[in-house]
Amino acid sequence: MRMTILGAAVAAAIPFAASAQTLPADLTLTPFASGVGSPVAIRAPHDGSGRVFIVNQGGTIRVVKNGSVLATPFVTVPVTAGGESGLLGLAFHPNFGKVGLPHNDEFYVAYNRANAEPKLGSAPDVALARYTVPSLDSDVANPTGTLVLRVPDNASNHNGGDIHFGPDGYLYMSTGDGGSQGDPHGFAMCLWKKALDSTPGNCGSGTPQYFLMGKILRLDVDTRGGAVAAEMCGSSGISPAQYAIPADNPHVATGNTCDEIWLHGFRNPWRTSFDRATGDFWIGDVGQGNVEEIDLRVAGSTEPTFYGWRCKEGSATYNSSNVCATPPANVLPVLEYTHTGGRCAVTGGFRFRGPIAALNGMYFYSDSCTSEIWAAKPGGGGWTTSIWRDDTNGYGTYSGFGEDEAGNLYVAHTSNGVVYKFTSDRIFDNGFDN
Repeated sequence: MRMTILGAAVAAAIPFAASAQTLPADLTLTPFASGVGSPVAIRAPHDGSGRVFIVNQGGTIRVVKNGSVLATPFVTVPVTAGGESGLLGLAFHPNFGKVGLPHNDEFYVAYNRANAEPKLGSAPDVALARYTVPSLDSDVANPTGTLVLRVPDNASNHNGGDIHFGPDGYLYMSTGDGGSQGDPHGFAMCLWKKALDSTPGNCGSGTPQYFLMGKILRLDVDTRGGAVAAEMCGSSGISPAQYAIPADNPHVATGNTCDEIWLHGFRNPWRTSFDRATGDFWIGDVGQGNVEEIDLRVAGSTEPTFYGWRCKEGSATYNSSNVCATPPANVLPVLEYTHTGGRCAVTGGFRFRGPIAALNGMYFYSDSCTSEIWAAKPGGGGWTTSIWRDDTNGYGTYSGFGEDEAGNLYVAHTSNGVVYKFTSDRIFDNGFDN
């Protein structure tokens, strides 16, 4: 398995040397919750409650409280579910559950809207909605949400749909390239509105019906109620605006660009995460036919905002014609692997910052077709990686990771409906060889 390495600037940001770091021999996956449908994400608010919330692709969010899955769902979101569509992401406001702070009753979900709801494209929109709870300690949310953002779609796959609040307080959302193999329309590269015309270079021409696809979006969801500006692409059909554009988003000062865009050039950034210690942003981008990749945006980076697709698949050239004949400067992945042995879809994970000291700083990720889970660690100016587990193959297995308030790591096995917790008795062992 081929792995690319971090450059010197990234390596300098690594807070410790880990060349001799080892996995605890007793590290295992312990069943944490079962019977939760098709789990794709695990999230926890920083409210001191100890609760863990499990996102079910079919549209419900379940609560695990005091070790038990509560019988009544936290909320049920109307979605179009099946294949890669459904309820995809959950993010609690940083102030959630904190008495006296603004927005302390709010959480956000990303999903494919129900098929009966209005569409911007030919398939159900990928959407972002805000929900609230009736009281700060409630285990059941208010049933109706507020539509915040809409992204048109033309297929049921490649939806992205992961959401997180960053350390800056802004909401980050991943979107896929629309699902057509090879991104023939060039959605992932276009920064404005795009026609379904099979001509990647025609950004903004024709009948530009599609936008914000193949991107990482960055939104100020605390500033709302204003007029919808011309370059707030995700507010189509939503007024007043339910978010604002951060002033330092990279395309604010340019014309004919969707100003929500933070990063672009992704095929299907299915699972993402922030490193709670450094603020670095990790992205697992599902490949086309040969290469799966893990991308990294180091906090404060001045690297290009283009991550390669459809010109590159991983670090390899995928297309060199049309708009890719002279591709924009791009950021290469920090980790990548090929489709040998039945691998087919990377699941981005988390950099461990929890109570198992030996794992501190390791990044865990998986392939949801082969059920392999990798542990990557920094050292020597780059990253090395090794397979920690290789469980039974099957499409849609380990499809989402998450962490709780204490930093414990979890992984969702989507096809068997079980969420597992990473456990070890070596809580106080630093895991370094002497």
